[in-house]
Amino acid sequence: MMSNPATPAKTVVISRPVHTIEDLSLGIIAAVYDDEELIDARPVPRNLDALADLLRETQVNRLVVTDWRVSEELTSKLLHVFDNEHISLSRS
Repeated sequence: MMSNPATPAKTVVISRPVHTIEDLSLGIIAAVYDDEELIDARPVPRNLDALADLLRETQVNRLVVTDWRVSEELTSKLLHVFDNEHISLSRS
């Protein structure tokens, strides 16, 4: 069983380019987990359900993404997940 982060994240800032669910997930994992072994061991979500699980696990309630390059179709699906999980998104 994987341990929870010592301090739950509320706001996560991702400054690397985000094109996919995997990019977003990697950014969240890197921001939340401070132990390199946990980062390397944590499975990277590649679908919307797994991303929702990661968001609940990490207790994120706000995402700030400074280089959002996600397609309109995927953005719409992600916004639906964020709405269901009560997460706000700021992107540019």
